[in-house]
Amino acid sequence: MKKTEKYIFFKILLILLFSVLLIWLSYFTQRSNFNQLIVLYSALFVVYFFLIKLFSDTRQIIFVGIFFRLLLLFSIPNLSDDFYRFVWDGRLLANGINPYTILPADFLQSPDFHKVIFDESLFSNLNSPHYYSVYPPLNQMIFGLSAWFSNGNLFQNVVWMRVFILIGEVLSLFLLQTIKPYRFKTHSGTALRFGECYIFNPLIIIELTGNLHFEALVICFLVMAYWLFQRNLLKLSAISFACAVATKMLPLIFIPLIIKHLGIKKGIIYSLIVGLIVVLFFLPFIDNLLISKIFSSVNLYFQKFEFNASIYYLIREIGFQIFGYNIIQTAGKYLALLTFGSILWFSWKSKDFFLDALLILSIYLAFATTVHPWYVCTLVFISIFTPFRFPIIWSFFVFLSYFTYKTTAYQENLWLVSIEYLAVYCFAFYEFRNLRKQYQKANNRSNQ
Repeated sequence: MKKTEKYIFFKILLILLFSVLLIWLSYFTQRSNFNQLIVLYSALFVVYFFLIKLFSDTRQIIFVGIFFRLLLLFSIPNLSDDFYRFVWDGRLLANGINPYTILPADFLQSPDFHKVIFDESLFSNLNSPHYYSVYPPLNQMIFGLSAWFSNGNLFQNVVWMRVFILIGEVLSLFLLQTIKPYRFKTHSGTALRFGECYIFNPLIIIELTGNLHFEALVICFLVMAYWLFQRNLLKLSAISFACAVATKMLPLIFIPLIIKHLGIKKGIIYSLIVGLIVVLFFLPFIDNLLISKIFSSVNLYFQKFEFNASIYYLIREIGFQIFGYNIIQTAGKYLALLTFGSILWFSWKSKDFFLDALLILSIYLAFATTVHPWYVCTLVFISIFTPFRFPIIWSFFVFLSYFTYKTTAYQENLWLVSIEYLAVYCFAFYEFRNLRKQYQKANNRSNQ
């Protein structure tokens, strides 16, 4: 067999192996089966590292990445139950009911329940039936369209939502081809191509396409905003950024950074356009108590929910030792203020947009009381515009958090949480110490 034939054979073998592992994990593995889950995920990461080293042709990378995502088109999310709330909100909206204004627990008693929701089991699968919906309006519109297309069929509802995510993913991959993410040369001269680090990443494929998390559309709109910005289409870029915010509110943390790099005048105009478009998205849902209801749920999220945190868990333990109870209500507020202050500080001192965007989002996640695996996906995306790889390391270790669902008691293993963050923070510290200056010098040379 010739060398070229062996090379092609090995590529096909890797694609098949990755596909089998992906299907096995997504279609035939429950999140309670942690041992099988982590073995399959680890095997996917081994194949992943071979894939990013072996594939170099951009079109091949994109089409293989799309193929992997299409394999999950007909899967029911097996690692997250958030999609039940997506379906719930969508069915309300498809029937002309504002999903922001009524609690699921209250609507269960409504005479319209069976006509709108169809199935009582949907309520029993909700993980937050006593909280008002916190999903922004563009998300809600997608939920509503998916519910309308599916006409009460849960499987079709899931598939339709995934179609929207797939459209966003495919658009992201093709736009990344034109943007050409960062290529960092090591001392030996080896080019590290970070685009495929995102496209083939198992966490990205499983959590976004597989488990229906709409960070996929956030990333798509952010890529589009940057693509438009490169072409000096500032207003259109702001509209695209607003669409990202109207899907998930998280991108708002980058507004101070945008103002810093665009300058006060352009930055404020950009921010005003973003704000105006987001308000327009909310207009169809306006209700007298809309803001208070959304913020009540957001406030409870920061003061009650805790999962896979790092710094917060250390503070919580200190609180237990001093006060004898969980201080999340107090700690959550102060950590939120500390996060906001850090964002403003690093934005003001920023010299490189993507490097500081990576730092800002990392700080946000470090201080968060809840860090689900899909939260890391946006960080992985931003990292492809820098030489830093600690988000890729995190995209592997964050899967250890699924140990929590091994039993219905939902008990976290803090040893595994410690392993996760020790690995991530040590690698991040090493990279920031060794790569930051080299990266800035390379950028300075390219801008001269």
